[in-house]
Amino acid sequence: MDGNRRKFFKKPGNSLFKRKGVGSSRKGKWSDSHGEEFSGDGDTVYRILCPSRKIGGVIGKGGNIVKALREETQSKITVADSVQGSDERVIIIYSSSDKPPRKIDGDEDLVARNGQQEAFELRCAAQDALLKVHDRIVEEDLFGGMASDDDNDNNVITARLLVPNNMVGCVLGKRGDVIQRLRSETGANIRVLPADHLPSCAMDTDELVQ
Repeated sequence: MDGNRRKFFKKPGNSLFKRKGVGSSRKGKWSDSHGEEFSGDGDTVYRILCPSRKIGGVIGKGGNIVKALREETQSKITVADSVQGSDERVIIIYSSSDKPPRKIDGDEDLVARNGQQEAFELRCAAQDALLKVHDRIVEEDLFGGMASDDDNDNNVITARLLVPNNMVGCVLGKRGDVIQRLRSETGANIRVLPADHLPSCAMDTDELVQ
């Protein structure tokens, strides 16, 4: 996935899927699977969907993978309980918005763009964790199975995020200008799916960005 991380994350301003209180319930708070509540005030919060069959690749044996991800990124990462009728689980990732990502040995991530390498600037610790969790989700698609190296270029890699419906306009933009710019800059097919595509593990105030 590292090779697909793009320049729009470097632009100043708020991350497109970030807000104070993102992921809040109707009472304005989330409660994670460990019972810890947070209001989201000053937090960056992401909720990414993971196929239930792949959740073990994020959690690990005895929780060793998710614990390592928490330590590495200095973010809070929790996996919501399974919901009957849903073949996906919600992974909640959050950190303080002003908490920078942890740098290891002073190295910065690099992305390939137009045949050149350039620095990739993470906005906060939660964004670092989001990308690493997504890496774990798609690892099997990228490197597993019977696909050869030549076939990997044809694999379709999908990220599905739940975004509160009062924030999805930040992704769409006026007359769709923001989402069109993101499609152009990243080369990805980005869609806000209709309400009938919402999984049963989502809230009725969510939108699904894929």
